Amino acid sequence: MASVVLDSVSVVRDGHTLLDSVSFGVGQGECLAVVGPSGSGKSTLLRVIAGLDQATSGDVLFDGRPITGLKPAERDVAMVFQDSVLMPFRSVRRNVSFPLEVHDVRKDEIQRRVAAESRAMTIEGLLDRMPATLAAGHQQLAQAARALVRRPAVLLVDEPLARIDTKLRVEIRRELQSLQRGYDVTTFWATNDPREAFAVGDRVAVVDRGRIRQIATPEDLYQKPVDRFVAEFVAAPDVSMFPGRVTGSSVDVDGGSLVLNASVPDQDVEVGVLAHHWEVVEAAGIPVTVESREFLGDRFAVEVRLGSRNVRVRIEENPPDVGEEIQIYTHRFTLFDRSGRRLVTVG
Repeated sequence: MASVVLDSVSVVRDGHTLLDSVSFGVGQGECLAVVGPSGSGKSTLLRVIAGLDQATSGDVLFDGRPITGLKPAERDVAMVFQDSVLMPFRSVRRNVSFPLEVHDVRKDEIQRRVAAESRAMTIEGLLDRMPATLAAGHQQLAQAARALVRRPAVLLVDEPLARIDTKLRVEIRRELQSLQRGYDVTTFWATNDPREAFAVGDRVAVVDRGRIRQIATPEDLYQKPVDRFVAEFVAAPDVSMFPGRVTGSSVDVDGGSLVLNASVPDQDVEVGVLAHHWEVVEAAGIPVTVESREFLGDRFAVEVRLGSRNVRVRIEENPPDVGEEIQIYTHRFTLFDRSGRRLVTVG
């Protein structure tokens, strides 16, 4: 395992900035989930660490040592891709063993480690098959086994589960998490799914247009987003935004006001509220009309109209009917200024 630092790394291709002065550090054995929309720079970030793409400026350091000029084979990095990159002319067994073969590891050690990884990834019965005969999920497991068999210092996981059904995705994610923690390997896990990022990451980095918006634990990222983009991206669809006006110790909104237990100058704001932070109250709330209702298995979600915006509210039981007028209130919300920067989180 290795600590990894990116120091002002930028990547510019054909006049387009793919990474813009990215700087952060990841500790030994830590798993950093890198999440963002398509085209945000997640894959470019991983490819720069792997040496598959070259940084236009800045440095990548492993354990304090610059590795920017090293070739991919010299970096002790393994990568699991979204698309299968198994060699089609080699069996699963020989795909998994390949990283050890090229480093002249003894045959008995190769056999031992291939057997161990194939058991861990539950593909021991598939070792003699060819990649083309495997389902997509098994190809990803074989990729992961090949990546981990060499015990890399850094593991890069680039959206490997995007094209796999939900049940298998959870199983593969669980296997990769278990091995990552068992081997204590420093890991970067790129995904466009915030829920997956929360599940795998010790910390989560939100990327947008080549920049790091925020790096935090999943809990802090969800509860205290640094700006409106992060709030809406990581909590969609369970966060609602609507306009308000700070006036003294309250936030005035369409139809009512919220108590502001914080010092914020009077100004126009955007109010962000998570769906489960709303309460349905009998009086002294904000009057709204139910626009739609959704059954979520263990609870309901309703969309209500608050002024010109729709707001999502979670309700455990006895949901109101569409068209019904109810009152809602919250003591927990986040205020953002006109630029989208977070001002304060209340509650």
